[in-house]
Amino acid sequence: MRRRGTAYALYPVQIGIFPGGDDRSSAARDTVPIDDPSLAAMMYRLEWLGNDSQAATEPPPGPETDRLNTTLQSNALWNDTTLDADGFYERCDAEGAVRPHWAMVSEEINSLGRQALQERSAAIERFCRENGVTFHAAETPEETNRPWQLSVVPFVIGAGEWSDLSAALAGRTRLLETVLADLLGPQRLIREGVVPGELLWANPSFKRTYHSLEKPQQHLHVTATDLARDADGVWHVTGDRTRAPSGLGYLLENRIITSRVMPTLIRHSNTLRLASFFESLKEHLYSLAASHRDNPRVVLLTPPSGSYREFEDNYLARYLGFTLVQGSDLAVRNGELNLKTLGGLQPIQVLWRHVSDRRCDPLELDPTTREGVTGLLRCVRRRSVEVVNAIGSVLVQTPALLPYLDQAHRFFFGDELKLTSAKTYWCGDPDHRAYVMQHLDSLNFRNAFAVSGGSAITLNQLSQNDREAFLRRLHAKPSDYVAQQRLQFSKTPVWTGNQIEPQKATLRSFQLLTPGGVTVLPGALARVGHDQLELSRSPVSGQMTQDCWVTSDTPVDETKTLLPDSETVIKLRRGGDELPSRVAEHLYWLGRYAERAEAISRVMRTTLARIAGEENWDTLTEVQRLVRTLASMGQIEASFAVEPFVANLPHVEQTLPASVLDRDQPRGLVRTLESVMHNTIAVRGRLSSEAYRIVHRATAELTNSTTASGASSIGIGEAIERVDRLIVDLLALAGLTSESLVRTHAWQFLELGRRIERAEHLCELLVTTLCPATENGKPVCEAVLEVTDSIVTYRSRYKNLVRLAPVIDLLVTDETNPRSLRFQLDHIAALVEKLPTVEGPVGLDAIKRIVLDLQYRITTADPIQLSDTGDDGTLAQLQSVLEQVAEDLPRLAEGINARYLIHTEARQILTGTGR
Repeated sequence: MRRRGTAYALYPVQIGIFPGGDDRSSAARDTVPIDDPSLAAMMYRLEWLGNDSQAATEPPPGPETDRLNTTLQSNALWNDTTLDADGFYERCDAEGAVRPHWAMVSEEINSLGRQALQERSAAIERFCRENGVTFHAAETPEETNRPWQLSVVPFVIGAGEWSDLSAALAGRTRLLETVLADLLGPQRLIREGVVPGELLWANPSFKRTYHSLEKPQQHLHVTATDLARDADGVWHVTGDRTRAPSGLGYLLENRIITSRVMPTLIRHSNTLRLASFFESLKEHLYSLAASHRDNPRVVLLTPPSGSYREFEDNYLARYLGFTLVQGSDLAVRNGELNLKTLGGLQPIQVLWRHVSDRRCDPLELDPTTREGVTGLLRCVRRRSVEVVNAIGSVLVQTPALLPYLDQAHRFFFGDELKLTSAKTYWCGDPDHRAYVMQHLDSLNFRNAFAVSGGSAITLNQLSQNDREAFLRRLHAKPSDYVAQQRLQFSKTPVWTGNQIEPQKATLRSFQLLTPGGVTVLPGALARVGHDQLELSRSPVSGQMTQDCWVTSDTPVDETKTLLPDSETVIKLRRGGDELPSRVAEHLYWLGRYAERAEAISRVMRTTLARIAGEENWDTLTEVQRLVRTLASMGQIEASFAVEPFVANLPHVEQTLPASVLDRDQPRGLVRTLESVMHNTIAVRGRLSSEAYRIVHRATAELTNSTTASGASSIGIGEAIERVDRLIVDLLALAGLTSESLVRTHAWQFLELGRRIERAEHLCELLVTTLCPATENGKPVCEAVLEVTDSIVTYRSRYKNLVRLAPVIDLLVTDETNPRSLRFQLDHIAALVEKLPTVEGPVGLDAIKRIVLDLQYRITTADPIQLSDTGDDGTLAQLQSVLEQVAEDLPRLAEGINARYLIHTEARQILTGTGR
């Protein structure tokens, strides 16, 4: 057990956590050079034994002790000596002494050393990359996802200070709830002149529909507050978030990652745990249900795929055990909100929305949106569903409201607001505007009604033309802007590259408002950087983040968990019918695209291996036919499949390796693998974390622009290696999903997609390679067996005797070969049999009828007859059967789409461009 106290703070070089988790012995301090003789003498005199079983003599605290402590740490990793005298620094005070709540963390980090911090920082980056911890900048929807950034050094705040700050945050949260209830109700603030009525009427976020909704008992449930500490050490609010605050999932992920790479430090520092907040959040949402209170259905409504909230909402839903839904998953029937599932409509009791207020209901609000569900406001009026936060809650996060919150607090509660906003002026108020025009260069300007949309504007940083243009806009529409006091943000230590440097910091805290009071999460999402204007933007705009530790002097409670109480009675069940149609669709296409990627890779590998061989590949019949197969699959130009055009095309030796990395082919390997990734992300909550890592790694390795030789393009050898690794990864994905998914509808649709795609590819492959006439069929048969991963089975049965009939039997009619056409159709039939059925007229279901016809054609086929060649040398019978099957498989896919998947999307074409 580590000792805490002044004596412990004296020796940051004596003992610490090193890579591997072991603590360095006391003998290690003999190897640490001490240049100052007086310090060396004091260290010898003030001996400290890091073992509770031995006596430890602690020197009395005093100035000499403090100076030693500060000097040792300043001479190590910390750059506190470079700090300005007029700012506030989180780790140390104005005289350079380490603040008490930072002392132990400073010592432990110092004992780690530079190399260990680099290793842990690299581990954080690797963890974020492999687990897909990404963000999508909210203001730039055209950008792709980027890796999340987390510093290995935490933001530390003492439990005592946090207790005071939490109380102030709770008071501000209660004020926002009261103000919102008034603005959507009696509007006393406007009638009494506390808040200008123009502020509400000019707000484009205000809809009269909000005011007409049935008033809930509580409007706000989850809120966030953006905080910054000024140079005097006082916390100020720079913005409130009451609509659907983002960052909670990233905050949780930051803690999980930091706990993984710094487990001992976070325990020894007595950092307050986060689990109790999430447990309270989960219990509160369940308690809001008006019906099915014993086990209500709580769903998290997220925007469509590609939103900046994609990762976070997936993560939160999975952690809390809620169903993640999009607007297309929902339907309103008879004034009740329902989840569209394969088993029918399932009622929803609580909707935790992460979409904008105006996009919740296209019927009564924004008719162009696809994020919400038609008729939701009708459900709200009937009180058949509880919406969190209430629709209309966006009003109290309006920046233009900040100047009036102090007055509103006095109006409602009769005292002063403890946690005040940074001084803000709404330019639509004549008095405020007069002040602003006299202090233009000392204020930051923001949109008055939107909390996102770019950085704040500082006039003295603009060119003369830009400044004049902004002032013209300000004079034309002053109500569109607020001006805010410039705070001098406090600085905190941040690990950057190979050193610790001070950077400006802001926090986003989270509050849970319940009938019993306000619970403040014991921590925050900390963001750091050098640019204050950038830090004023959304948490997902690209800054470095830190895990915020609230440290206590006493041990913390580690028993909180999100698992149900042991006394809770749970009815045992086997699920499956509650799979949302959208999720079933993504699983279906995930299976199809994964199988398609494997098929392209296998044909590509077999083709490249023969081109790279010793023989003149131009004369090899199998290579020509495999190239045509790749062309028909969309991996290379379709003209390669037309003999007269081939002579005018680039040489195959250059074309095929280059095509491995070609994104311009919509049905090529890269675009197909991107579709695999897209669908994997869409159903991330249904798959294991290993499945995501496999797909992410496979995509990264295939598309890595860095070649082994450093050349601008890859050669045949490297192309073979890349597709070979991809095949291994795709097989790992197939095995993982087979072994980890329970046999419910989720697995059935994934398998249906895989089996249908494999059957289609097999028909295409055999028609292109086996059916045309040839003088030497053996190499063609061997190539096809290699592509279909059946050559080992064939040789175990027939040795080296290659004949058409056994090859056709193995690949077409053999019910025991997982790669045969019959095996696919048998499995399709078994899967279709287990899908939900729809009552109708007496007779066979249309889908089942197609499957039975397909099975009949193959089970009654004779491989001997199929191997007979016609007068022209072609396998006409085989080609006829395969083309009939290939014609019916799309009909089967369309039937499945129409029956089960048409609820969410229009018809899909397997092009690699959309899903």
